[in-house]
Parts: sequence; structure tokens; C-alpha cells
Amino acid sequence: MKTILMAYRGTEQDKRILRWLCRYAKQKRAELKLVYVLTVGFGHEVDTPEPPGVKEAEQALLEGEHIAQEEGVIVSADLVQSREAGTGLVEEAEVVEADLLVMTDTRQLILDDNPLGTGTVAYVTQNAPCPVWVCYEPLRNGNR
Repeated sequence: MKTILMAYRGTEQDKRILRWLCRYAKQKRAELKLVYVLTVGFGHEVDTPEPPGVKEAEQALLEGEHIAQEEGVIVSADLVQSREAGTGLVEEAEVVEADLLVMTDTRQLILDDNPLGTGTVAYVTQNAPCPVWVCYEPLRNGNR
């Protein structure tokens, strides 16, 4: 494994997974890359220089780089602008020739649910050029 790409938005869940992923990347001697896909609405061109949310995205990536440094890993981070998050992730995985794409999902799954759903997770798992790991939060309070 050479390149691990993590879809990173700076959530608490992302931060926990990033810490674990840093240790995994060191063990595998893999390069770790973070990508923040900023979805750009139709009111702006996709490649507009300062779309809404760009400052927050850049700040999240800086925090991710800092977490990786604390774990002893040097990461590269990219901000990708796209109309859809799934498309942006798949395209970035192709560009960096990722061997693994890691992403988090905030849905609280019920065991009978389709874990892929119909949105970004489903699109990425069906179209990514590499294996995809989707990380979910554990169920709380014994709820299904």
C-alpha cells in the first residue's frame, strides 16, 4: 500500500479516525493524504477562487495536518471544489492514485439498514478506483 486518502472535514469523528489512520499509515509505510471536498453551489463557478466555506475548509485541513504532526506523520492536504462531494472524492482518489480511501459517515446505522444508503457513501463505494473504508460512530445507549 502506497497512498491512503482520507476524506477530511474536521469533525470530532474525523479527528479520532485520523489519529488511528496515522498509526496505520506508519505501520504500512504509506503516504497519507487528506482531502476536503468543498461542495460549490450552482450560484458560483466550480473553480471560483473564494467560494463560501473555503476559509473553514482550509482551517480544518490545517488542524488535520497538526493532528498528523502530533502523531509523527507528515501529510499532504488538498482542498477540492466540486458540485458533489462523492464526485470530488472519486476524482481525487484517481488523481493521487489512492490505494485506499477512508471516509466517515455520521448516520447512526440501524442494523437492518443498507449501510451504503443512497448518497455520498453509496456513490463513492460504487465508483472509487480503490477499496473504501467507511467509519461509523458506535451505537449509543444500546439503541439499534
